[in-house]
Amino acid sequence: MPGQPNAPSRVRWLFFAIALLVAFASAQASSIHEEIQRTYSFQPHILSSAQITEKSGVLDQFWARAKSQPNLYVPALRQELADFKNPPFFLYDGSMLLLSLSDTSADRKVALAAIARSDLRDVQATGYFFQVHRMATLNEDTTAAAFHILGQPGFKVFIPQHVLTLAQNYALVYMLMPTNQDYWLQPAIQSLRTERDETAQKSLILLLWYAQTNAADKQIAAFAADATKPAGARDYAKQIMLARNKIEPKQRAEALASTEASLRQKRRERMKAVSDEALLDLDDYTMMLVAKRK
Repeated sequence: MPGQPNAPSRVRWLFFAIALLVAFASAQASSIHEEIQRTYSFQPHILSSAQITEKSGVLDQFWARAKSQPNLYVPALRQELADFKNPPFFLYDGSMLLLSLSDTSADRKVALAAIARSDLRDVQATGYFFQVHRMATLNEDTTAAAFHILGQPGFKVFIPQHVLTLAQNYALVYMLMPTNQDYWLQPAIQSLRTERDETAQKSLILLLWYAQTNAADKQIAAFAADATKPAGARDYAKQIMLARNKIEPKQRAEALASTEASLRQKRRERMKAVSDEALLDLDDYTMMLVAKRK
């Protein structure tokens, strides 16, 4: 019809419109990237209290902009968090922002990979712990994020509701036990073979004790017999292996009335709660597993 573009013209206009949209999206992504670089051009652990207060206001503004435009910021955050060259504090704080906007399994995976590359000196241990534990209760693979604390011998979490303090060892256990054990068992075995820090070695030994598998038992025994390992960690491995001889009659009876799979599932479910009572139940179920495996 007169006045209407012919088919080739319509195709050209379509490609032109698409090109404009791509260019616009690219410009927006570039703008957010630059905004992230400006906003997170600091590390909290080296700032004074006054400087942290000032930076908190800048972060609040960034979060407010992101929350007001989630369709724009969510895909940008996914892309930026996958780039581990971004500022280390962004890798954590940006992950928390992403999860506040889109708490899907795909985005939890993005966040877990990013926070495993963050600098824990910039992060409150309690906040890190509860975020990773929460994702563990959703059966995400939290292995890398949990193992990240092995580089912090003094990692510690205080739970005021239960007057409970978790050192690195039980924080590690809590961030992994609610998940599928296949996620973390082999990485834990491999890490114990190469780990040099004694605190981290003991944490891994404890984790492998709770694994209750032949492969885990074998690795603990090999560590205990390795004269090149620190004496304190070797003694800990020897002591923990002796725990298998302390099965109580009630635990043995309950083990006989249960399947191994049901005991393991009950442990996973119980470790979704953070309390001293849950830790007592963890040990109780583990001794039932020991009895069952015997």
